[in-house]
Order: sequence, then C-alpha cells, then structure tokens
Amino acid sequence: MIGAFLLRRKLKNIKRTPIICNVDNAKSIGIVFNSSKKEDMASIKKLETMFKQKNIPFEVLGYIPSKHKPDELIGDSHHHYICLNDFNWLFQPKSELIHQFIQKDFDILIDLYQEDEFPIEYILKISQARFKVGCAHVNNELHDLMIDVEKKKDDATYLSEQILHYLSMLNN
Repeated sequence: MIGAFLLRRKLKNIKRTPIICNVDNAKSIGIVFNSSKKEDMASIKKLETMFKQKNIPFEVLGYIPSKHKPDELIGDSHHHYICLNDFNWLFQPKSELIHQFIQKDFDILIDLYQEDEFPIEYILKISQARFKVGCAHVNNELHDLMIDVEKKKDDATYLSEQILHYLSMLNN
C-alpha cells in the first residue's frame, strides 16, 4: 500500500522518546476509539466520568470505518468524530481536526481500537503524545505500553479497565 510506504518515510524524520506517565500525574489524556460500536461508546463514558472526577483534561477521537458519519454523532470541544472522508485516497489525514489531534502532546494517549485500521495506525504513529497505551494483539509498533486482552478480545470495557489498572500502577 502506498499510504504505508509514505507513512514509513515520514516516520524516519520523527524522533520520539516515550515518557512514562501514571494516570494520576497526567495533565492531559487523548482517547482514540471505534465510535461505530455501542460497547466502545459506553467505555468512553466511564473513562470520561473518571477523568472528570480527577480533573484531568481529555479529548476523544472517535473513528467510524465508513465514508459518512451518522447524524447522531455530534462533536464538541472534547469529542471529535472522523470517518474515511477525512482521509485522502492514500489514507493520509486531510481534516484539520485530525492534524490538531496528532499535534497535541498528550501525556497519555489511550487507544481503545481493537481492529487493524490503517487510518488509526497513521494517527497513532504520527501522534506527538508522550505515552501511548493500547491493545497488544493489534500492532506491536503502535503503543509504548501494550495490554494483553486476548481472553476478552473486542471487549472495550475490559480493555479500558485494564489500561487504567496498569496506568495507575506505574511509578514516575
């Protein structure tokens, strides 16, 4: 795929050193998830509630693997929704919203996506986030901390619980 080749070329010019961050010490958190799944939407609500209680600023990017976003998905300052039309034919982002999300230096970027999707891979690899966390069975190159949820694959609630559990155990 030409898009993957161009991504590899772009990554050669990006130098990134992961900085481990405990969830309690995070000053900002980004979340990427599959917004076409109701279970994933429920997981996001639980994470949001916890981050609000801890006064941690967060931003959510939901991806719909289709050409159009459903009308019921309305974004705001914390929630953004993207679809295939937000990428060019090489799967490079053409939306300013995606570019802004990628440029943010989140202390932690949580990836709840559990399927192989090149647009999500692009966002995660290019992201300026300091510490990237996600599912181990998707792609080993995407995350600094990988959580193995093979026993409960496709269960975003379980994945988010495990991510929070391990992020709270980290010492800075």
